[in-house]
Amino acid sequence: MRGATIGVVALLAFALAGCGSSAHFADKARPPTPINLSVYVSDARVSVSPRAVGAGPVMFIITNQASKAVQLTVRRATGGAALATTAPINPQATSSFSVDFRPGDYRVGTSSAQNSLSPPTISSAFLHVGKSRANGNGALLEP
Repeated sequence: MRGATIGVVALLAFALAGCGSSAHFADKARPPTPINLSVYVSDARVSVSPRAVGAGPVMFIITNQASKAVQLTVRRATGGAALATTAPINPQATSSFSVDFRPGDYRVGTSSAQNSLSPPTISSAFLHVGKSRANGNGALLEP
């Protein structure tokens, strides 16, 4: 009798687990896995590595080795509004931010944090963003 009761309870548990909404959710593709770009700022120039990536989310990791605080700005190479601008980054400090890029060419430049209206004296770096990267559906152990 006890075995039959356990069997019926187990069967009911499986039947209830199978019940649910009849709605089917689309298996939407995840965005591409973010990649990291290293940005080095010196008194003379901004360096970005790698200089070409595929479209999608990109994490900038910045180190300011210049002698003054700077703000990093990312905008299209043809001009226009900034896609992203950092807060002032002090000398010998680091910062990070992310941008979701579309294909095109971009300029990564700085301005002095003390006077953001003055023209930048540090040469800008250029970044080429190609076609979209593959989606992240197959990426394991992603946060």
